Amino acid sequence: MEERYEKLSRIDDYWAEVGFEPWRGLGLTGVYRRVTFRKGALLGEVARYYADDYIIWEHEGERSVERILREWKGLPEVMAHRVLLLGDETWPKHLQKSFRWGFRGWLEIYSLRLGDYPHKRFADLAYWTLMGLDFASKISGGGTGLEVVPAPGGEAGVKGHPDSRTKGTPIFPQVYAFNRD
Repeated sequence: MEERYEKLSRIDDYWAEVGFEPWRGLGLTGVYRRVTFRKGALLGEVARYYADDYIIWEHEGERSVERILREWKGLPEVMAHRVLLLGDETWPKHLQKSFRWGFRGWLEIYSLRLGDYPHKRFADLAYWTLMGLDFASKISGGGTGLEVVPAPGGEAGVKGHPDSRTKGTPIFPQVYAFNRD
């Protein structure tokens, strides 16, 4: 595990605040969250499904990717499994595997070196990871060494953050609370 990502394993309070919990499996270590999607109609809820997100900082690179693709199983009512592997390289595109031709969901895997622009399907997970590193550095007294870039319109934003186009209006205000002195 790379030293800069190791900090992510020591901020359980941050992960709980943003909806993630510790996760370990298939020789991987990181955090996980389940997002619920509900489809409503005039008479109430007509459908419900889930998406599982994983941010993994302890893995064995290509060997872990091969194992994930070979052994990962779809779960009932879970349509999407997104796995973000933090590492030394950023892939130009993500890998995808479907379960039963997509009827049982799919798995998406992406490798990211923090500080690079993430694939748009993983921008939210990259954002939470960057904010986690920033939080870990602030509580330990160090810096992340990661760049905050100006968003279109002149406002500052985190590179790749899905909200960086909205002129600084935070979608998730609870995260910004960590930046207050």
